[in-house]
Amino acid sequence: MQQDQCCSPRFKLKMLHRKTYRVKDLQTEIEAHTDIFHNLDENGQKILRSLEGSDDAALLQRRLDNMNFRWSELRKKSLNIRSHLEASSDQWKRLHLSLQALLAWLQLKDVELKQQAPIGGDLPTVQKQNDTHRAFKRELKTKEPVIMSALETVRVFLAEQPLEGLEKLYQEPRELSPEERAQNVTKLLQRQADEVKTEWDKLNLHSADWQKKIDEALERLQELQEAMDELDLKLRQAEVTKGSWQPVGDLLIDSLQDYLEKVKVYRAEIAPIKENVNHVNELAHQFTSSDIQLSPYNLNCLEDLNTRWKLLQVILP
Repeated sequence: MQQDQCCSPRFKLKMLHRKTYRVKDLQTEIEAHTDIFHNLDENGQKILRSLEGSDDAALLQRRLDNMNFRWSELRKKSLNIRSHLEASSDQWKRLHLSLQALLAWLQLKDVELKQQAPIGGDLPTVQKQNDTHRAFKRELKTKEPVIMSALETVRVFLAEQPLEGLEKLYQEPRELSPEERAQNVTKLLQRQADEVKTEWDKLNLHSADWQKKIDEALERLQELQEAMDELDLKLRQAEVTKGSWQPVGDLLIDSLQDYLEKVKVYRAEIAPIKENVNHVNELAHQFTSSDIQLSPYNLNCLEDLNTRWKLLQVILP
């Protein structure tokens, strides 16, 4: 009868070990079972005295010793966990705010990067875009150690949390409700850290893609600009030569044959310019099928070059 009375509270204590609680609930539950424990221990000691010298006494003593040890360890671990979590509260808040700030910064930089598009339609504009984006990349480079340090700090912080140890202390983890999951600081920090890592990687990837587009545009626009500059130089030289001629109406009849010979030579000299004209127009045409739209300045330059070439031929007799 006495052993039955002893087993009933011990069974309750065993059930306490099998449950999983949040720390404050665990502490409350332990305090609520303190009287049960003391009554159990007191009853056990009485039974032990009545069984003194018997084999049952030795067995009961071992069980009581084991019970006292487990109760002491349970209280110690609960207090340690609570103390650790309270001490970590300020750090968790700092990390939470730090990750929030980093996410806001990353979102801001993503908007800034998108605002740098689209690619300009002339060399000066794209060169300015290149300067802007290189400054943007330097800012990312400066921010990288801050982000990596924050992610590492969160990783270490989460690794040091005793929540998993608490689950191992009790053999049957309780299924958490959605509300409890939302309140779980470990999952919240991990989710924030994962989001920061994802946004950081995405931002760097988009930045690299944008730099690639800028580099390609610079190369193509540089080629077009150099071709237009070369054509412009040849046209100006031809125009200067033609402009130095005496007007046909002022020529003497005896000079007409020399003039015609001069025109013939001149035509031969400017003939290669047509290759430059074709080359410039081909380069410009390639932009119509790409995501780069030539600027009004470039379009006006192209129209001017073609017009000058046509006029240069029309004024020839």
